[in-house]
Amino acid sequence: MADTPGASISPKDVKIEDNHLKRIFLEHLNGIYFGKQHLLEFFNEIEIIASLQQLKLAVDELRNDTNNQILQMDEIYRSVHSAPAKTSVLGMKAMTLEAYLSVIKSGKTPAERDVFILFYIQIIEGIEVTYFKVLKNLAKSIGYSNTFLDQPFDTAVENKFLFETIYKEYIS
Repeated sequence: MADTPGASISPKDVKIEDNHLKRIFLEHLNGIYFGKQHLLEFFNEIEIIASLQQLKLAVDELRNDTNNQILQMDEIYRSVHSAPAKTSVLGMKAMTLEAYLSVIKSGKTPAERDVFILFYIQIIEGIEVTYFKVLKNLAKSIGYSNTFLDQPFDTAVENKFLFETIYKEYIS
């Protein structure tokens, strides 16, 4: 990699050593791991606020899936001989705070609150899908089996699709 700022290089010119890739992998894994733990509290709050029974059930399913994904990530940590290292999830906390404030804003009808809940959950699920996809790519480049990320990735994709479907049904 070029040492001078502004030097023009292509992605093929960049060589990242395995120890750096492993550190990046663990930082991303920590981010999604602790982000998901934060989301469990958020899901409890929005399930109470939601008025649509189908949405309440979907949030409950999402909470169960999140608990399972956390357990699957515990297995990933074990398989790479590492432990979760507390990290900031400020971005996720800001997103959930924004969602919470949008949902509880005075003057919103129950239907409007449900639409906002659905909107923000779709954003959150999109972030999760991206995290797991990046982790799969990093794992593969390091030489880790990336199949241990298949289930959490597939679950995130399914949940994103579930909330998109509910959203479309609800607003049509």
